[in-house]
Amino acid sequence: MKRIIGTATSAALATGLLWPAQQLWAQLPTKSLTKPLAELSEPFTAIRGVRELADGRVIVADPRDKVVQLVDFKTGRATRIGREGSGPNEYQMPMNAFALPGDSTMIFDALNSRFFMLGPGGSLAGTWTPASDAPRAAAASVAPRPAAGGGGAGATFVAGGSGGGLSLMGARVVDAQGRLYLPGARFVPGPDGRPQPADSVSVLRMRRPGGSADTVAWTRVPKNNASITTTGGGGNTNVSMRIVLQPFSAEDGWSVFPDGRVAVVRAGDYHVDIYPASGRGAPVRGAPVRYTPVRVTDAEKEAWREARRASPPMAIAVTSDGGAARTTRSVSAPPVQEPDSWPAVMPAFQTNQVHALPNGQLWVGRYTPASEKNPRFDVFDATGKHTGQVVLPPRTSIVGFGKGVIYTVRTDDDDLQYLQRFAFP
Repeated sequence: MKRIIGTATSAALATGLLWPAQQLWAQLPTKSLTKPLAELSEPFTAIRGVRELADGRVIVADPRDKVVQLVDFKTGRATRIGREGSGPNEYQMPMNAFALPGDSTMIFDALNSRFFMLGPGGSLAGTWTPASDAPRAAAASVAPRPAAGGGGAGATFVAGGSGGGLSLMGARVVDAQGRLYLPGARFVPGPDGRPQPADSVSVLRMRRPGGSADTVAWTRVPKNNASITTTGGGGNTNVSMRIVLQPFSAEDGWSVFPDGRVAVVRAGDYHVDIYPASGRGAPVRGAPVRYTPVRVTDAEKEAWREARRASPPMAIAVTSDGGAARTTRSVSAPPVQEPDSWPAVMPAFQTNQVHALPNGQLWVGRYTPASEKNPRFDVFDATGKHTGQVVLPPRTSIVGFGKGVIYTVRTDDDDLQYLQRFAFP
């Protein structure tokens, strides 16, 4: 049993017009999260999904511990849901926890290439294998590709693969209607039909059941963001496609509000575009946010290395032998590799720290100097206007939102993670 214890734009850089970060932040309303309402006393290893139920209890997914827990902050009880395996009501690597209508939940199980399903209140509800429901490559594409987006009229290579369960591995958000949102592929067909890296990636909205998918927005990705290796020839040609993630790369980020509006944070001049829930029409465009780019010094490089060592990415390899009808899966943590080169400065925000809140706010995690230990988020309203900032305690990250509360993870010196609940500032 677990118990609860109380508890400036790029143009400005080019022209040399820089504003001190502290001065700009001081001009904005800033709220700090200091003391949590509660913190779970026993740690997790790697919390990747948190979903608040209607009664206030919380479903937590940890892929490294391979566990799904139902946590009650009122009583201090934490109960495991399901068990490890490949049978009914079992999972091998729970990666997230998405809220579905009717107080139900879906959790992506990476190694089983399916979703672990929970009914109202966290009750067991079997599994869903989306092989037949895989997105049909922007089958009803609505949003036009940007003029400079190279390589074809639509995304024919779906994120995570060409179909089947792993094509939904990139699912990031589920809206109030139960529609999934995931990125399209970073590869598009070249003139010879073979894949080539794209410079713009679609945001796909998938409906269940059926798997029809619309393109509701586009995001820019850096050049050389992916690599393609071709070996063999003739009837025995192997094509390997790999996403290349460079430290501090400038890339658009996005998230989705419960009503289906898509918020895209643009890296070019740091502004927010909010697309209508219908997927049609021009977005509401916020004004660019001034910021002083943080210089990448030895301290920032070492902080990046430490973060990678503490929480390395998980690489999942899937090998299929069609002739023998056999599929094998493996998971590993790739070693920390130094980039070929480091950028001179950081972009304004962290692409993977964009949160669309139920109250209509958008929180965007900023890049800050290594000397600043407190995570900092810019806050935008429904029109994309920059309205303030929120500051978190050191070594704390956001993992979810509930009714008037924020769920965070505090990481201690041993890299163990503790689930916290804060009152909304």
